[in-house]
Amino acid sequence: MRIVFDIVHPAHVHFFKNMIRSLEARGHQTRILARDKEVTCRLLDEMGFAYQTVGRPSDKGRLGQLAELVKRDLTLVKLIRDFDADVVVTRNPAGVQAARLLNIPGIFDTDDGTTAGIHFHAARPFAHFLTSPDCLPEYWGNRHFRYRGYKQSAYLHPDHFTPDESVLDELGVARDEKFFIVRLVAMNASHDTGESGMTLDTKRAVIERLQQHGRVFLSSEKNPPDEWSDLTFKLAPHRLHDALAFAHMIVGDSQTMAAEAAMLGTPSVRASTFIGRIHYLQEMEHTYGLTFGHHPREGTAILQKIDELLDMGDDLTAVMAERREKMLDEKINVADWFVDFIEQRRGAGQ
Repeated sequence: MRIVFDIVHPAHVHFFKNMIRSLEARGHQTRILARDKEVTCRLLDEMGFAYQTVGRPSDKGRLGQLAELVKRDLTLVKLIRDFDADVVVTRNPAGVQAARLLNIPGIFDTDDGTTAGIHFHAARPFAHFLTSPDCLPEYWGNRHFRYRGYKQSAYLHPDHFTPDESVLDELGVARDEKFFIVRLVAMNASHDTGESGMTLDTKRAVIERLQQHGRVFLSSEKNPPDEWSDLTFKLAPHRLHDALAFAHMIVGDSQTMAAEAAMLGTPSVRASTFIGRIHYLQEMEHTYGLTFGHHPREGTAILQKIDELLDMGDDLTAVMAERREKMLDEKINVADWFVDFIEQRRGAGQ
């Protein structure tokens, strides 16, 4: 088969990387169209993937996003036609829009569903197939296929990922030293319209509280205030998951990184207006106890939850490891599921 992957976000690089390698190992050919967002292209370079780049995030609101989408559609149509692709795989509307124009199977994966707003509604009508975790309580008809797992298992499942302890040396952290990661997102994606994360005062209070118990490393989509410049996570982007695996805790307003931490057994405290609406995080929190969510206005409660976890001392690591094992026992390796699913799609859009 000839398979095109439409990648628009750094998280998509991780989600698709093992699928691409497995498909190529089975004799299939792949092509990647990447968006120049944050470290997407840098990750692809570091992992040795060839790709074509088009588009970057717009600061011109909805009109800018629409213009970028149209440009991406046109580029994808040309790439898919020139490559004579059999299927397009994406988590972005452009991929399935272009596939529909060329009448070849387009697979759209989402773990947010309608919560993603216009991002989802711009993709659903065009997708030949929609895929999602089974914890998402939405059904979109006979084109919808569910898997018993989370997208983070496609790259952080033990079958794919073993944390590299040498990251501690690169961070300058002793083996018995506690450290924390604070992750801040820009909230400027199409699905983030009207949403918000932690206030500046809460961010400052969180960092100060964590610094009382260990080192703090800041990972931020936007340039942080000068007062935190010495906290910046300076290692290569692909090393963040290694650091995340050994961190004592992460705190932030990123949904994706909270789920990644859960997959690794690292406790996370997350704060954004998405609280209560992201179903995979709801399951990770209320079924497995691996992450803890608060609304951004609940600054006091956020700090109390951090204190509660810190008060568990060394028991925290053991408790989270046990909860993670329960989750892994009940969920599948999503990358393997997807490889089989993609192989079954040849000619299905005709």
